[in-house]
Amino acid sequence: MKKNAFLTFVFACIPGAGQMYYGYMHRGLSMITAFCVLTAVGSIIPPLLLAAPIIWMYSFFDTYDIIRYLVSGDPKPDDYIWGNRIDLGRFKGLTPRGHKIVGWALVACGAWVLFDSWVAPMLHDLFVNLGVEYLYYNLVGQIPTIVVAGLLIYFGIKLLGRGGANNSASAMPPYPGEDVPHDFDDRDRPL
Repeated sequence: MKKNAFLTFVFACIPGAGQMYYGYMHRGLSMITAFCVLTAVGSIIPPLLLAAPIIWMYSFFDTYDIIRYLVSGDPKPDDYIWGNRIDLGRFKGLTPRGHKIVGWALVACGAWVLFDSWVAPMLHDLFVNLGVEYLYYNLVGQIPTIVVAGLLIYFGIKLLGRGGANNSASAMPPYPGEDVPHDFDDRDRPL
């Protein structure tokens, strides 16, 4: 059944709604749940709010990926993004070192909560007693920004250092209307 392109765009802008519009209820529910939980936890640990736009973008483009699979005649299964049950072993397959990334993310969240609730108040009292309270706000207040910026730079450099060809292009179904041969060279390019 053909869907309205404008409504597809509108629903794709809401995490999970685009998937539900195309009948992928489990997938859509898991997207909106992940977005809401991350936003709620991010209100306690503000650096986690940086991941909310990532989930939003993933959900947006996943809607159009679902359409591409539906048009090709090979629809994706309607599963929760974490599977039918929560299995932490599945994180290992997401990236070559997926389990370590999840572990380090949990350690970072725990360290942030300890710093924010225990260390920062002690440092504030120390700086007030020393009479340099302005240093507390200038130094300690910028620690989360410095840490997040450092992590973004580090992971950006790591991603830039990765090489190798992407061999999964032939496994993906083509976009609707795409009839470009895979052996496209400069001779076929229009002037």
